[in-house]
Amino acid sequence: MTPPPPGVRRLPTLTGLRFAAAALVLLGHLNLSPAFVPPARIAVSFFFVLSGFVLTWSARENDPLRRFWRRRFWKILPNHVVTWGLMLAVVAVSGLPASPALPPGATPPASAVANLALLHAWFPATTLLSSVNPVSWSLCSELLFYALFPAILPLVLRIPARRLGVAAAAVVVLTWLVPVAALLFSGPVHVPGSPGMPVSQYWFAYYFPPSRLPEFLLGMVLARMVHSGLLPRIGVTVPSLGIGVLLAAATAALPLHFTFAAATIIPVALVVLGAAAMDVRGVRSFWNLRATVFLGEISFALYLVHPPVIVAYNRLVGGPSRAAIGVAGTGLVLATLCLLAAWALHRFVERPLMWRFGSGRAFATSRDTVRALAKSGPARL
Repeated sequence: MTPPPPGVRRLPTLTGLRFAAAALVLLGHLNLSPAFVPPARIAVSFFFVLSGFVLTWSARENDPLRRFWRRRFWKILPNHVVTWGLMLAVVAVSGLPASPALPPGATPPASAVANLALLHAWFPATTLLSSVNPVSWSLCSELLFYALFPAILPLVLRIPARRLGVAAAAVVVLTWLVPVAALLFSGPVHVPGSPGMPVSQYWFAYYFPPSRLPEFLLGMVLARMVHSGLLPRIGVTVPSLGIGVLLAAATAALPLHFTFAAATIIPVALVVLGAAAMDVRGVRSFWNLRATVFLGEISFALYLVHPPVIVAYNRLVGGPSRAAIGVAGTGLVLATLCLLAAWALHRFVERPLMWRFGSGRAFATSRDTVRALAKSGPARL
């Protein structure tokens, strides 16, 4: 198989799928049904794999570290700071906690500072993990990925094309070792919705940034596979169904720790691989329509802004709304408000600051990088 054409610069199908993942997270937090919570966790796993893929796909040969980290900073920090401040204001005014795991009342200053600095996921304390904007814990992992990426990329580029499958399998094994290691932890039990699980186990398997590194590494290897000519015609529907089947089986047969990422990591990887292959081959689908891609472009803003919108709505009209239009109707209204807030955050904060200070060229692949990646030769399958 031959490498993808050098002119392939954007991956709109993967962008559209980002919205699907963000929507699953939103559904998990709307309290419509407990059934939406496990898929929301898998959506985060998808984001981590996608992060590794995108950074490797868009890597620029001889890119100065300062320039790389500047782009990453301006990509995530403005949205984080704005939603951090918004959530603090909503909690202060409403008196409602930012997360059901927290007691009502003002956020402790130390927790607020740790959250702002994106250090809170490094410690197994519920008051830190769910502090201020509770979804920002994943950004702690992203910062670790960004810090390590310049050192890891040369190692991934040295993997011979014929060995990429072995490398992917090894990373999948590492993903499974994370929940196995989590079972060794003990301590106080206080995890809402997870009776009997110590906080330390939940933290290590789900929140602890190094525990999510294998998912990011898998994304990097997948990007090498596509660059080396692996373009499977699997699409995204069949792997997505595989995620549902394996998640249901793991929920019934395995400890909760394994449902965070390990049980579904292979079909998640196949979704990323199938979507990228569709874009390289120029396949049209629902996921790369203009409207879907737009929703994908605001997905990061949606991910960060929906918690303060939900808390504010619950404080202002949550009770009367559920009584008047029901749980489903309230969920629809909330989803609409979250989308509008996400558009505003993307339009007036994320996009202008990224273009002004961070170059705004996500998904762009330089020809030098394509040539460097192609040096490993076509994949031998």
